[in-house]
Amino acid sequence: MRTVTSAISPGTEMTYIGAGATNPYLHKRWDPDLRLFVPGRPSVEYPIVFGYRAAGSVVESAAPAVPVGTLIYGKWRHTELVALGADVAAEQRIPDGLSFDDAVDLGQMAPIAMNAIAYAGAELRARPTVVFGAGPVGLIVAQLAAVSGASAVHVVDRIASRLAIARSLGLETVLSAEGVDVARELKLGLGAEEIAVVFECTGSTRALQEAIRTVRRRGRVVAVGFYQGEAAGLFLGDEFHHNGVEIRSAQIGNIHPAWSMALLRARVIEFVVAGRVALGSLPRVTFPVEKAAEAFAAVKKPETVLQAALAY
Repeated sequence: MRTVTSAISPGTEMTYIGAGATNPYLHKRWDPDLRLFVPGRPSVEYPIVFGYRAAGSVVESAAPAVPVGTLIYGKWRHTELVALGADVAAEQRIPDGLSFDDAVDLGQMAPIAMNAIAYAGAELRARPTVVFGAGPVGLIVAQLAAVSGASAVHVVDRIASRLAIARSLGLETVLSAEGVDVARELKLGLGAEEIAVVFECTGSTRALQEAIRTVRRRGRVVAVGFYQGEAAGLFLGDEFHHNGVEIRSAQIGNIHPAWSMALLRARVIEFVVAGRVALGSLPRVTFPVEKAAEAFAAVKKPETVLQAALAY
C-alpha cells in the first residue's frame, strides 16, 4: 500500500506526545494475561511509530482479488508504505462514492463511535441524549446517536467554534462556560428523568462528572474518552452514588459482545454512503508529511483546529 493520507488522533495519539506524556503504557507494564497494569519495564518506549487513521492505494500485489490500484482504508501507522494481508485489504476497500478523507476514519475512529452507540443500548431511542465533547469522536458519536433514534442530540463543549460545527450538522449545542451549570440547565429544559444516556467523549474526568450529573436517575453514561492520570474533579459520593448511575466503558478494545469490528464498520459505512453521517467533510487542516511536527503542534490548538491530517 502507498498511503495517500493519514489523520492524527487528537485523543489517544496525543497522550504519547511531549515531556508530560500521560499514556499508561509509557509508565507501566500491561500484563495481557491478568489484564492489569503492573510494575516493571513499560510496555511502550520511544521511539514510537503511531497512528490508526489511514487510507491509500495498492501499488504492489500478489493477490488477484486485490489488484494494483485498489483503494483501501485501514488503521496503519503514519508511514508512506505499508504491507497488508490480502484478506484485510479485501475487507477494507473504500466504498464507491467515499473520499480518502471519509475513508481514514473507517478503520478505527468511526468504529469507536459506533461501539459507543452499541453500549448505549435501546435506552437511546426516542429520547434526548447528550454528548460531552465536540471533537472528531464526539461529533461522529452525536451524528450516529441522531440516526440511531435519539429524539434530540445536545452537544456540550467549551469551544464555541466547535459547537458551530455541531450546529452545521443539525445538532443542538450547549456552551460549557464559566458559571454555567450545564446539568441543571439541561434537566430543567428537557426534564430530570428524560436523559437516559449521556456520552462522555473528551477524556476529561471533570466532564465525566458533569455527564454523571446530567443523566437521569439510574441512567447510563457511556465513557468514550481516554482518561489520563488521577481522576481530578470526580465526586463519586454525589450524583453517582445518590442516583444509581451506571458507567460503561466503550473502549474499542472491548467491542460490545453483540457486535464485531466488521459490523461496526458496515453500519457506519451505510450511514455515510447514504449521506446521513459526515466524516470527510468535518474540518481538518492538512500538512505534507514532511511537516508532521507542525501537524502535531496544530492539534494542540483546539480553539482553531479540529483535526490535522498528513498528505503523502
